[in-house]
Amino acid sequence: MIRVGVIGASGHAGTYLLRMLLALNSIRVELITSTTLVGKRVSEEIPDLTSDLSFEAIDFQKLNALDVVFISVPHGKSKEIAPYLKDCKVIDLSADYRATKTYGLPEIFYEEIKSSSFVANPGCYATSCLLAAYPIRDLISHVIFDCISGYSGAGKNAKDKFDYEQNILAYNLVNHFHRHEISKTLGAHCKVSFTPHVTDVFSGIMCTAHIILKEPTALPAIKKCYQNFYSNNPYKNSQVTVIDGIPSSKDVVHSGKSIVGGMEIDEHGVLVVISVIDNLMKGAAYQAIENLKIMFDLD
Repeated sequence: MIRVGVIGASGHAGTYLLRMLLALNSIRVELITSTTLVGKRVSEEIPDLTSDLSFEAIDFQKLNALDVVFISVPHGKSKEIAPYLKDCKVIDLSADYRATKTYGLPEIFYEEIKSSSFVANPGCYATSCLLAAYPIRDLISHVIFDCISGYSGAGKNAKDKFDYEQNILAYNLVNHFHRHEISKTLGAHCKVSFTPHVTDVFSGIMCTAHIILKEPTALPAIKKCYQNFYSNNPYKNSQVTVIDGIPSSKDVVHSGKSIVGGMEIDEHGVLVVISVIDNLMKGAAYQAIENLKIMFDLD
């Protein structure tokens, strides 16, 4: 039995993560923390969960006695926590260690994750972008990503902070921090542009990748690259599907599935590829569970 702790179990991603952990037979969740709900029972805050657990304050002695600890806190806070987790494996859902620790996208870094003791879960936008572009990374000169996300990606109080109702908002037009992890993973040869948008749906991401190729390439050859990459992937439990049509976000919400498709080339030679994921699942909690299973050879 793998003994697990979750730091920050009351946010959107933390709640999704806790729900999935409690459903796994090989896992025993022993400690969950929250800065605002200390002493409250999980069943009081998450009525659909049957659990005797209560939220606690962070106790590093207890956490270090566990096999693995998930960190699901706002960006910037993990660096205040992770250095004290020295005797357990760590899966961090924040952005703090994505540039320095094992990057936890199983379809790309499966072998590295298997041997890692500290995995940094990728960003939700970065996940959708990389699934759309990585299989043909060697063919790319420049890729422009336009992504639309549900408002849950902005946190539990997003609707109180932003005017999302009947609205679509663009933000961080040229320097969103996910662009840097996308660029690092695709490689220095590939120029990356990225603009995120958020709209009035709870969850889901649609990524539209406009890909400028190094040289003209026939569409059947491009499609074969995608099919080969995902069908022969070392990560055999990947939930990525490649289709001929245009993916729809409603086909992946509330699941760990990812769909890549919509491949067409316009008269200028620009390839358009669409990917869809659920930002809270493949973009956060589900992918964290995937990494757990790989790290502990449960996959």
